[in-house]
Amino acid sequence: MLREHVEKLRQEYNGQQVTIDAERPELRRLAGLAARVKNITMSGRALVQFDGADKGWYDIELDYVKVVDKPRSKTAEQDSAENPVVAAEQPGAEKLSRLELARLEKQAEEATKQP
Repeated sequence: MLREHVEKLRQEYNGQQVTIDAERPELRRLAGLAARVKNITMSGRALVQFDGADKGWYDIELDYVKVVDKPRSKTAEQDSAENPVVAAEQPGAEKLSRLELARLEKQAEEATKQP
């Protein structure tokens, strides 16, 4: 494989959240599991590490790797809905000063104390 082509693949795939297409029988056990591309080999295959108990790296053909959007954790959404301080610290939120964050924390504490 050409070195330039491999570099383009690395830029495109490295760090991406992926799932595995279970078209091949040897990949069926990995179907539906969340994984992250760690690197692209010089032969153009993806080194993939799965989330969960199995932290091994698997060498998988790119034809069977599907890039997916990283799902936002439900706990982060719940925390930001329940606590304005957490919401202010979320990416994309406007930056607040320490004083404003302290005021938000105090308001959140008072709100939880009231019945």
